Amino acid sequence: MKIQRLIGLLCVLADVDKITVQELADRFEVSKRTIFRDLDTLSLAGIPIISYPGIGGGISVIEGYKINKKILSTDDTSKIFTALKGLKSINNDISVNNLMAKLMPEREDDIFSQSEFAIDFSAWFEDSVTHDKADSLHKAICNNHCVSLEYVSKNSREIRIVEPYKLIFKQSDWYLYAYCRKRNDFRLFKLRRIVSHEVLADIFERQKITSINLEREYAKDLFSKHCRNGSVKVILEYDVKDEFELTKKIDASFFSNIDSQLDTGQICFYTSNLSSISNLVFEMLDKVRVISPPELYNDIVNRVKKVNVFYKG
Repeated sequence: MKIQRLIGLLCVLADVDKITVQELADRFEVSKRTIFRDLDTLSLAGIPIISYPGIGGGISVIEGYKINKKILSTDDTSKIFTALKGLKSINNDISVNNLMAKLMPEREDDIFSQSEFAIDFSAWFEDSVTHDKADSLHKAICNNHCVSLEYVSKNSREIRIVEPYKLIFKQSDWYLYAYCRKRNDFRLFKLRRIVSHEVLADIFERQKITSINLEREYAKDLFSKHCRNGSVKVILEYDVKDEFELTKKIDASFFSNIDSQLDTGQICFYTSNLSSISNLVFEMLDKVRVISPPELYNDIVNRVKKVNVFYKG
C-alpha cells in the first residue's frame, strides 16, 4: 500500500545521510517513477526533502528531521532480517518489503553476510501445490474468511468448514491451524492432506488465542539417540550403495556400523512411535531389512504377505 511505502521512505531517509532514487526503488521493489511520485507527495506534505545532484549525490531530508533509531544492534538487525526473508519466501507481500526497508536502512547484501542463518520456505520445484494452497489460505487468514476443506483424516475423507488462524511450518510440513466448526475446537490440518479447498464469503469473528497446542500424535518421538520411557530400539540393515537415498528419509547421524567387506551398514535409533516407523520402513522396503525389534519385523512380514495376495494372479 502507498501509505506503508511512504512511511517506509520516511524511516529510510531519516536514518541515512543520503540515498539514490535507484536504491530506494530497488529496496521497495517499485519503479523509479513511483519513488519520484512518492517524494513529491512527501514534499507536498511539508517534509523538507533535499536532492544532491551529480556523482555521489542522492536524496535526503534536512538534519532537523532526522531521528536516531539505533535501538537495534547489528546482531538484532541480522536476526530480524533473516526472519523477514523467511516470510518473504512464502509470500512476496509488499508489507514485508516495506518493513524490511523501514527497519534496515543498510544494504541487504551487507546484512545477509552478517547473518549465521538463511531461512527459505519456498519449494524446490516451480509448480508447488503446497505453496499454492498456503498462498490461498494466507489470504483467507488475512481477510477472516471461512474455508471449506475436503480433508483426508486418519479415518475418513470429509468436508470441514473451518475458521483459519495461522499457517504453521513444523519440521518439514505445512499445517493450517484453524477452528473446526464440526469439532467445535481448534485443529491442525496438514496441507498435504487437503484434497481441495474453497475460500467462502462467510466472515468469522476471530477468537483470542495465546498459544497453540499440538495434538499428542505430533509430540511422539519418531527418532532419538537416547532410550526414554516407552521407547524401543530399532536396528535396520542397508546396502551402502543406497545410503544417499535413505538420508532423504532418515538423518545420517543414525547411520553406523559399516561393514566394508559386505558393503552393508546399520541404522540404529530409539522410537516411541513404532507404527509410524513401520510405515516408514515399508516405504523403503527395497533398501532396508529389519533386524530388531521382533514386533516390527513381524509387522513388515505380514504387510509383505498382504501385498503378495493383492498382486497375486
